[in-house]
Amino acid sequence: MRHTIYRRAIAILVVLLVFAQMGQVAFSYHQKQKEAAEAGQDMEQKALTLWYTDEKLNSYLVQTAADYKKQTGVDVTLQLVTAVDYIEHINTASISDLGGPDLFVVSSELLEKARLAGLTVENDSFTEQELSKDFPAKAIDAATCGGKLMAYPFYFETCFLLYNKNYADSAPSTIDEILDYADNYEATDATEKVENIFKWNVADIFSNFFFISNYVNLGGETGDDPTQVSLDAQEVKDCLAYYQSLNAFFAIDADEVTTDNVLQEFIDGKTVYTIAKTDAIAQIDAAADSYFYGIAEVPNLTDELSTKGLSVTNSVVVNAYSKERDTAKEFARFLTYDKADELYAMSNKMPVRLGVSYENPEMSVLLDQYENSVEVPKLTDLSNYWIEMEIAFANIWKGNDVNTEVDSVTRKIMSQLQATE
Repeated sequence: MRHTIYRRAIAILVVLLVFAQMGQVAFSYHQKQKEAAEAGQDMEQKALTLWYTDEKLNSYLVQTAADYKKQTGVDVTLQLVTAVDYIEHINTASISDLGGPDLFVVSSELLEKARLAGLTVENDSFTEQELSKDFPAKAIDAATCGGKLMAYPFYFETCFLLYNKNYADSAPSTIDEILDYADNYEATDATEKVENIFKWNVADIFSNFFFISNYVNLGGETGDDPTQVSLDAQEVKDCLAYYQSLNAFFAIDADEVTTDNVLQEFIDGKTVYTIAKTDAIAQIDAAADSYFYGIAEVPNLTDELSTKGLSVTNSVVVNAYSKERDTAKEFARFLTYDKADELYAMSNKMPVRLGVSYENPEMSVLLDQYENSVEVPKLTDLSNYWIEMEIAFANIWKGNDVNTEVDSVTRKIMSQLQATE
């Protein structure tokens, strides 16, 4: 009898325990269901739209948006739009009933324009330690306007020197050394393809500007200070006189030369030295089986006349009109920082983030060149400086007086700056 009572008591206790556990499981299940529903409802509200103008970013942006959705549940709609009147279109869309993008990719030269239109939000997603450790100072300056970091530095373009290692053992430190190479050059069976010692696109301001960039001031370190503009230093004129003298050595036809032709001749082994832009590396690698080329910073002109490359930094901006600013900031960081290792492989764009590794170790030289470059300024009143200087370079190459050309450009640009003071 005692054992029967004992067994019944045990059975009842087990049943009670089972019901208790079932109750706990049911409560836990309903609680999680409630949390998931709330999270799902919240995520439906957090959809982002990103605008950009360069189709080469397509693969990277699509993959990164997919990774972000998988990680956070947030949908990101990508819109490739025209670069014409880009900031104006963003502004118009943002103040319309339909709304504009939550984020947009923009070059440094348009960042001040975006800020003045009220389209930017301060980048407060990084610690000071992260900024100093993981980004070049050049990138931080490029994303800074009005004394504040107003964008997320993304990728850069610059120009640099390429040389064929089959013809030259090392990179020259000056163009004078290239002239010495030309003077002492003797054709051999190994150099039978060579047609040009030094050739670059003399009709392209981006490729030419390194000749004078060390001696111009285009708005100070962050490129947005109109009180810091100097265009006609004597060294600028000296450098342009040197530039003009090279026509007698290399006789490049400015009316016929193109960036694509110059690069193809280098790939074909017809050119020893050339000036190239960042995207040239991927084109060479796609066409060649080996790293026959060396990468170096643009050489100085002489021991006395120094150079710097020209650069443009593209950044991601969080739109001040976005209703999902915090989420947009998170995605901007994810896009430019967390996934930076994948950018070059998918788009041939050079990320500004430090510490990214490349198959060709010489690629690090591009970052060195970028850090030692002059960034395209943000001042809107300097926007036509590039057109004027491209014309001036063309005229100087053809033999026009250097002083006359420089003084003419300087008068036009400085009068524009003074008119807006």
